[in-house]
Amino acid sequence: MKNVNLVVGLKFRNAAQFRVALRDWCIRHWVDIEFLRNEAARVTAKCKVEGCECRIHTSPIQGGSIFQIKTIKGKHTFVKTYENRLANASYLAKRIENAIRDNPTIPVQQLKNRILSICNVDVSRFMVMRAKKEALERIRGDDRKQYKLLWDYCETVRNCNPGSKRILKKPENSDPLIFDRMYFSLHALKKRFMEGCRPIIGLDGCFLKTVYGGQLLVAMGRDENNNMFPITMVVTQVENKDTWDWFVSELLDEIGGMGTTKYSFISDTHKGLLRP
Repeated sequence: MKNVNLVVGLKFRNAAQFRVALRDWCIRHWVDIEFLRNEAARVTAKCKVEGCECRIHTSPIQGGSIFQIKTIKGKHTFVKTYENRLANASYLAKRIENAIRDNPTIPVQQLKNRILSICNVDVSRFMVMRAKKEALERIRGDDRKQYKLLWDYCETVRNCNPGSKRILKKPENSDPLIFDRMYFSLHALKKRFMEGCRPIIGLDGCFLKTVYGGQLLVAMGRDENNNMFPITMVVTQVENKDTWDWFVSELLDEIGGMGTTKYSFISDTHKGLLRP
C-alpha cells in the first residue's frame, strides 16, 4: 500500500497489510518508530524520538479478521531526517520497480536521487544496488527457479507446437539435474526457412549477462526481401568446438543438410568454428 493517510477507523485486511502501510507512511513523513506490541492480534507502535508521545494502535474488529486503527494518540515531535532504518531493500525495490521496468540499465546514482525524491530517504549506493537487484528479480523472476522450469517448458512446446525440436541436455549422472545446453527450434520457423529463404545460414554467438552466465548461439537466414530470419538457437554453458559441432549437426539434421540443397555458412570465426 502506497501513500495511505493513516487515520482512526481506517481498515486493513490483516496485520501484515497494516504494517506495510505504516512503514510507507513513516518513511514518507520522516518518522522512525518502534513496536511496543507486534502480534497477530494487535499492533502498537510509537515514535522513537525522545520525548515524543505519538503512538498508534490497531487490532481486529470484534468477531472478524479485519484490522482497524483504533487510536492515534499524541502529537508527533517533528524531526526531519533523511535516514530511516525502515527503508530497507525490499521496501525500496517496490518503490523503484516501475522505473527499473522502464529502464533496466538505469544508473545507480540516478536511482539514488529518485529514491530521495519519492521516499524522502537518503540511502547508500550499496542499499540502492540491493534494491535494484531485488526489483529485477521481481520483474524477471528468479533465475534458479526459471532453470528448474525448463523441462516443463520443453514438454509444453512439444504438446503445443508439433514438429518443433527441443533438446535439453544435462551432464551425465547429475543428481539433482544440472543444466548443460538446450537446442530450441520452432516448426514454423524451420518450415518458412526451407520454403522461402535463401540457402545461406549465418552463425553467431553472444554472452548471456545473467547471474549464471552462459552463451547464446544462433543460426540466421536471409528471406526473399534480404531481411534476417531466425532459424534456431542454442543456450550453452561455454562456446567451443564441441558445442558448435553439436549445434550445426542438429541444425543440418533438422533442415536436411545431406539432401540436394547445399547450404553456405557465414560466421566471424567464432571460437570453435575453425579447426586448429
